[in-house]
Amino acid sequence: MPAISIKNINKTYIDQDGNEVQALHDINLDVAEGEFVCIVGPSGCGKSTLLEIVAGLLDATSGEVLLDGQPVHGTSRDIGVVFQDASLFPWRTVRKNVAFGLEIAGVPKEEREERLKRYISMVSLNGFENKYPAQLSGGQKQRIAIVRSLCMHPDVMLFDEPTSALDPEMVGEVLSVMRDLAHEGMTMVVVTHEMGFAREVGTRVLFVDEGRIKEENTPEEFFDHPKNARLQEFLSKVI
Repeated sequence: MPAISIKNINKTYIDQDGNEVQALHDINLDVAEGEFVCIVGPSGCGKSTLLEIVAGLLDATSGEVLLDGQPVHGTSRDIGVVFQDASLFPWRTVRKNVAFGLEIAGVPKEEREERLKRYISMVSLNGFENKYPAQLSGGQKQRIAIVRSLCMHPDVMLFDEPTSALDPEMVGEVLSVMRDLAHEGMTMVVVTHEMGFAREVGTRVLFVDEGRIKEENTPEEFFDHPKNARLQEFLSKVI
């Protein structure tokens, strides 16, 4: 059974001029446990909309998302999400930012501390527990956002352009953590513009354009032998 099944997802909305716009057209995708699926495509093609629907943050117009065979309604603790913006509470320390979701979930204090230590160590930020977000670099904030999600022990992690707002020297910090998660077998779906990373770490790469999956393949075939003309054009501009 796939970890995530996306079945016949459509999304329409009304734009500012009152026109109906279809952002997603009959999206179907199965993601196996331990798979690392990368989604690439031009701006405005529907990548982030799809991820928000999978995360339960946005309702689809039609279709459904299944997690381990069960329909997903709204947000789920079993699905961790990291966006472009780390969205940390500026008035809470790193420790309290990470603990926030665990407290709501009723995780005992001792276990909260154990999880904090484990994942803070994983992202090499030991000693930063009592710092505030304003004292962190962009890359450090994103790593803490990843820790915050991992501490909930999700079955699946979703990443929406997690490095797009970072300075180039900070990008590697975040990609390194994601690479480690992939090696540990975490199921991940990642919207990214980092083509080299998608090629290196992804088990499958999808090209989304105009709200449709136009092509999907292994990284080698996707980048070396693209079949779709629009994908060929896209890759010629970004690689």
